[in-house]
Amino acid sequence: MIEPTIITLSKREIADWITGLKEIPLPDNHIVIELGETDKWQKKDLKPLISLAKEHDKAHKKTIAVVNKPLALEALEVEMHIAPTLQEAIDLIELDEIERDLWK
Repeated sequence: MIEPTIITLSKREIADWITGLKEIPLPDNHIVIELGETDKWQKKDLKPLISLAKEHDKAHKKTIAVVNKPLALEALEVEMHIAPTLQEAIDLIELDEIERDLWK
């Protein structure tokens, strides 16, 4: 079973967290980012996370998935995994691993 690093962020924390990654890089494993459900998240708020997910996949062949039920239910067309629950985010990461293994 995959055990990703789990990070919880509020809308006001995200910019500082992304900036802080220049000093302390992400771990070399799968990551689940839980976005606070009390914040009103929009597609535009995910742009820095989408870029980060692409970089993380390219550098480490690992997945970043986001957990936020309202965003998942909106069926946004973005280039990153968005799941309504932590377990579903982990399932998406496991599917990515299977796909990577198939394409080796």
